[in-house]
Amino acid sequence: MALVDEYLGFSSTLPFPDSGNRILMYHSVSGGYHDDISLARFRNQIKRLEAEYDIVDLTDVTETTARPRIALTFDDGTTDFYENVRPVLHEYDAPATVFVVSNALLDDQFTHDEHYDHEYMTEKQLAELADDKLVTIGNHSKSHPRLSELTGDKLVSEIAGSKEELEESLGIDVTRFCYPYGDHSREAVEIVRSTHDLAASIENEVHVDETSNPHRLPRINGASEPYELDWALTDCSAYVARMANTLFD
Repeated sequence: MALVDEYLGFSSTLPFPDSGNRILMYHSVSGGYHDDISLARFRNQIKRLEAEYDIVDLTDVTETTARPRIALTFDDGTTDFYENVRPVLHEYDAPATVFVVSNALLDDQFTHDEHYDHEYMTEKQLAELADDKLVTIGNHSKSHPRLSELTGDKLVSEIAGSKEELEESLGIDVTRFCYPYGDHSREAVEIVRSTHDLAASIENEVHVDETSNPHRLPRINGASEPYELDWALTDCSAYVARMANTLFD
């Protein structure tokens, strides 16, 4: 659909005002990791978003207002967030949530993906971010597993145990969670619900509002090809996604 719309532009002819609120997901900005995008491309995205949306904190993105809202989220807690993303956030006064894997704080040899030699933010860098008014640190599990493959104590450890480790190490309250790979089970969601105020997932390309499940907030991949991101930011795409959910759920 995104590629068809790129060539035909049919979404611009339909009665969809592109007024929905959305959440963007990033992993790497000039860091060389999964879904990496260049710093220049990221800065241009934020410049465009600022012109079309109010960039707000994740806790405020579901509120319906006259101007659409968008929230920024970053997964994994690699150093490119500290070095590359943070300066852009301050340039545009844009808040963001960064989701951190707690094992990366405790083991400097840890990596959650053998295809990359991840360099994660240090405890000192995270402590600095904890005092940054534009940055909120969230929980991205203990070791970045597929939560649907775990049950019982192992699942609790990955979710609640990681929260406790981050809070103890950084001296903060951690109230936000992000499902690794967007993967979850009913048991995982229930544990997250009992330990965190909200949680980000992937789900389908839909906008968010007051009716959204706060523990399964859908996100759009900011590293998508430009035509895919343009499509995902249309209300037409959200309508198509919801129709698909209705038909196939």
